[in-house]
Amino acid sequence: KLQFLYLIVRFSGTGAMPTSCAFPARGRPGAWLWITAVQTVVMLWVLAPPPPRAPEPALPRGDSKLTKPRKAVERRPGLRAVPTAPARPNVWPLPRLSSSGDLAVLVDVRDFRFHFDGASAALQTAFVRFQTRYFPHRVRRWTAKEAGYAGTVRAVRVEVTDGEAELQLGVDESYILEVDSTGGVRIAAATQFGAYHAMETLAQLIAYDATAKTPHYVIRGAPWRVDDAPRFAHRELLLDTSRHFQPLASLHRLIDSLPLAKINTLHWHLVDRQAFPWAPASAPEMAQGAYSADEVYTHEDVEDVVAYALARGVRVVLEIDTPGHAESWCVSHPEVCPSRDCPMPLRPDKAATFDLIETLFRDAAAVAPDAYMHIGGDEVDTSCWEQNAEIAAWMRERGYSPHQAYLYFVERVTAVVHGLGRHVVGWDELWANFGSALDKKTIIHQWRHWEPAVQAATAAGYRVLWSNASPWYLNGRQRTWEMMYSEEPCKGLADEECALVLGGGGSMWGEFVDPSDIQMVVWPRLGAVAERLWSPPARTATPEEAAPRYAAFRCYLTRQGVGAGPHGNPIAGNGPEGPGGCYEQ
Repeated sequence: KLQFLYLIVRFSGTGAMPTSCAFPARGRPGAWLWITAVQTVVMLWVLAPPPPRAPEPALPRGDSKLTKPRKAVERRPGLRAVPTAPARPNVWPLPRLSSSGDLAVLVDVRDFRFHFDGASAALQTAFVRFQTRYFPHRVRRWTAKEAGYAGTVRAVRVEVTDGEAELQLGVDESYILEVDSTGGVRIAAATQFGAYHAMETLAQLIAYDATAKTPHYVIRGAPWRVDDAPRFAHRELLLDTSRHFQPLASLHRLIDSLPLAKINTLHWHLVDRQAFPWAPASAPEMAQGAYSADEVYTHEDVEDVVAYALARGVRVVLEIDTPGHAESWCVSHPEVCPSRDCPMPLRPDKAATFDLIETLFRDAAAVAPDAYMHIGGDEVDTSCWEQNAEIAAWMRERGYSPHQAYLYFVERVTAVVHGLGRHVVGWDELWANFGSALDKKTIIHQWRHWEPAVQAATAAGYRVLWSNASPWYLNGRQRTWEMMYSEEPCKGLADEECALVLGGGGSMWGEFVDPSDIQMVVWPRLGAVAERLWSPPARTATPEEAAPRYAAFRCYLTRQGVGAGPHGNPIAGNGPEGPGGCYEQ
């Protein structure tokens, strides 16, 4: 606009006009001067600031067709929206037993210490991790008297019977946490893993008050007493790294997030038909089945991930799925596959197949000390065996039907795992196909909601895990947290049958997630699964009662650096639909 105005002023006195800006009236100075005058007036009007307008009435949230309706937020004139953070601490998952009061105690971050008389490198590391993670704000020195509080927290006394316990299924995770009215804090636990949970509960009791005259950390609701223990011993996140590779940094971030909801197991679905992103120490050529050389876990990588998880109280159960879901094996070892065009299930007639399986499970056992190994066993279509002349002849010689050959395969793999001193976990197709013919120590992992195995398997004395696809598959982005929270693993079971349900978890299959969005697809919905597995059912009856606490838990996750999606998302993995505070989303 300024350049155009300059042209008008520059040439208006002579009636001349640059050729590139010529009008039909060019050469008639009188007409050009009139045109110039009109243009000048128009340009001055364009450049002038618009006159003040009366403010339009504000539309309530949700009137726009581009956003879904939101609950109206009360606003005071001239001030921002009043946050809806909970007035009292929110603990998720809900403890077994807890009591609180009406007092507040200051947390003196400058002098905060853990006192533990025993010798436990694991606990000492956890103490450092706590202070690094949960006190991100710098604060000035302030006293409880100045704040009007009842006392000051300066130290946490920790009493642990066994600070170097081995992390295995069924380890004692119970704890007691006490915060008295003067600021004294005590943690008592049988193992370091119970102490870890107590420290997480303590972290959720601590709030940062940035609106005070002197910003500070505080525990409201003192005196507190929490007497807590999990309902189920096995509480997992299944992570699939075959459909999309998750780099080590992504794995570490996910592992860091699990203790925030007291999830204690990473079920690592390491390989599948799409890719084999693992280079075992004894068979590194298997990584030829990976997507690329940059998307491979070495023997040392897996070992380090397991150690990283164990240090945070998270077991790692490795799954090597057989005999189905194994097409990626054929890249480096085509001899164990029926044919190039019909590559799976793995061949049951070749010794080379079971030699390779033993090699892989032996290497897995060397890096993951957990007593359980997952052999998969699901979605086995034996038609490739029938189409292969050699395999078909082998079945005829042994008098096997394809179904019997499938059982033979499962029994061979089970023997390999037992030979390594481990227990077998397998998907529920094993029960559907073979029932009580399975080894009695086999754990049945329920996933097919349309053909539930839990009741029949527990009635027969088998132990089970519960990860029903319909509610607890996190890859189903339209499955809301309310759906997940409403599920009950022991529904319809007698008490003695429920005792055989070891737990379960949420499953993050990797077809449509990668490192860019996995956290916001997993969280906060995994929290709904976590509370169902940790808390007494009598205290967690309905999603409606849990909703305010769930919203607060999501905000807690984001404060800890977890990329949890908005708690009100109808589609998991979507970002917020507009501006707003954490508690409004």
